Amino acid sequence: MATTFKVLLVDDQQIVLDGLKEQLHWSRFCGAICGCVSDGLQALELLKCCRPDAIISDIKMPHMDGIELARQIDESPLLSGIPIILLSGYREFAYAQSAIQYHVHHYILKPVTRQKLEQLEDILIQLYQDREASHKKLLAMSESSYQQEIAQALHRHDVSAIEDFFHSPLYRSCMADRAWCDIMGSRLITLLYDYLARIRFTPDSLKSSRSHTLKTWYSLPNPASKANYLEELYFDILNLLLAQKGDNTSALYRYALQYIEAHYTEPDFSISAMADEMNITLSWLSTLFKQSAGKNLNACVTEKRMERARELLRSPHHSISEIAHMCGYDDAGYFSSLFRKKTGMNPTEYRNCQL
Repeated sequence: MATTFKVLLVDDQQIVLDGLKEQLHWSRFCGAICGCVSDGLQALELLKCCRPDAIISDIKMPHMDGIELARQIDESPLLSGIPIILLSGYREFAYAQSAIQYHVHHYILKPVTRQKLEQLEDILIQLYQDREASHKKLLAMSESSYQQEIAQALHRHDVSAIEDFFHSPLYRSCMADRAWCDIMGSRLITLLYDYLARIRFTPDSLKSSRSHTLKTWYSLPNPASKANYLEELYFDILNLLLAQKGDNTSALYRYALQYIEAHYTEPDFSISAMADEMNITLSWLSTLFKQSAGKNLNACVTEKRMERARELLRSPHHSISEIAHMCGYDDAGYFSSLFRKKTGMNPTEYRNCQL
């Protein structure tokens, strides 16, 4: 049975609120209004007792506008993730687009005509379908015995079973979704550290390591980078138990370097795709690269990207955002933070020193 899709309406013009209430075809997306308020402050107050499935908010409002409302929701651990649709006048549209940093990706230009209402309904239908798919994913995760299977595989040092899981539809579908990526990842990190606690590691060293691992995990900018980090984390640990395989390690290592050279500028660079291309397992790829290079794949890719960034920053021809994209980062803020961490300067400071 379909569940109600709750929508919060935020606008200081009563005529707009009435129009949305009366003219939207709510039955198309099992919709129901969970509140109508006139500014962002009132919306935040209502959100203390009711979490909607979507928020439709005007941009220009007294006390707190729609951009500030989106920012506070995005930065709240309890509210982050609620989809927000912004209503914007033509003159404020560029301002409205600045809210993309708060994960607002839906905009409707005023006046809200019948055509715009249909566009709004299409967005709400898609959000409703996404939520229903997410509920099915949660059910699949709840019914799956994957956590028990991973724990058993770790205990047996069964790398093949863990690798099979990393290729499974459940894992892949969760890691492709921003919200479910974090849930799946945090559970797998917990399983790994529970395993480490049962062997030779001390509680203090594990506590520090786990804290660092989770901090790194949540700082990564997208599901692709999180999947890379998680898979490599598992195999870096498990590879301590593996002997070096075969006599063709150096040839494979050279091929790996060629693959990295050809693909490191792609934001969705994937060690899984790299292993598939080389027709070897993820665990073997991780082992041979660590043994040959003395560092893991992600570290190598980051070094290549930083080297390329330094080259590009020596010229004024590209913006920082363009350089981030050219180096394989679709999040310019994350690129700047990482560049500063690696070089001691942010990209602009580095460029100023070079020009």
